[in-house]
Amino acid sequence: MRVIRVNTTAYSEEDFFLLTTLSDEQISECLDSIISDEREGNAEYDNEDLFRALTYAYPNEKIEMFNDIETLEL
Repeated sequence: MRVIRVNTTAYSEEDFFLLTTLSDEQISECLDSIISDEREGNAEYDNEDLFRALTYAYPNEKIEMFNDIETLEL
C-alpha cells in the first residue's frame, strides 16, 4: 500500500493523491489513453473520471482518492 501524487497537467492544484496497491505501470496503462484523448481535443475529463476509470479497471485492488494531504511537521 502506498500514497502517490498523480500529476496530469502543468498545474499542481489539479493534482490528486491515491492510496493504492496499484503499480505505476497499472495506473499509467489505465489513464494514458484518457489523458491523450483530452490533449488531442477529443474528450474532457476530471480527476473523478480518472478515479472511476481506475476502480473500473482494477475492481479487486485498493484505490482511494484524496485531493489534499495534510502535512505533519515535527
